Amino acid sequence: MSDFYDRAAAVLGEGECGIRWPYGLEPPPPSLRRADRAAYDAQAAKARDRQETMLAWAECYGLRLSPAGCCPLWLRRGASQRCRPSYRLGDPCTRYGTPHPDSGWMDHQTAWLKDSRPAAVTAAPYGIGEQDEQRLEYWEQLDERLRVARGTGWYGLGTEQILMWRRDRVAEMRPAGHQPGRLGPTRPEQLEVHQARRASPTPGP
Repeated sequence: MSDFYDRAAAVLGEGECGIRWPYGLEPPPPSLRRADRAAYDAQAAKARDRQETMLAWAECYGLRLSPAGCCPLWLRRGASQRCRPSYRLGDPCTRYGTPHPDSGWMDHQTAWLKDSRPAAVTAAPYGIGEQDEQRLEYWEQLDERLRVARGTGWYGLGTEQILMWRRDRVAEMRPAGHQPGRLGPTRPEQLEVHQARRASPTPGP
């Protein structure tokens, strides 16, 4: 096995088909290689760039992928315990439950462990609506351990990476491709609005 494979296995783990790459980071299928070698090589190179970006970021903070992670409720727990929504009104998961107010910004979500405990959640939505902004602010206001930052990330395709992390487990974090001048979910010129919102109650889960 290559050094790259060993690094990926240490961060992401292995399954029956090899490395457990998150959705959107998988290598192109072997069938494409047989049908069109040039197209396969081009897609493989793009996938490798994204994979390397993600691995380097996770290694920088000593993180490992969590197959159990789901929503900010998972992130607040002391151990990596999966939410168990049954899709009935009042289920606790804010991504898959009913209601699911965090499902919008948590597109292409990935959860991360530090020392086997919940440490961070990354997501890559195609757009951020006003409700999403309110939810990100809500979690920072609710739990002083939670922080939010943004960057370009690794998913690509016009998405923006949202990083939510536990600062008691990793004091400072930046998304992959961090955008200088951003403060949590807001731009610098929105700072006063952001501070006013954090000072007033926002909707709960």
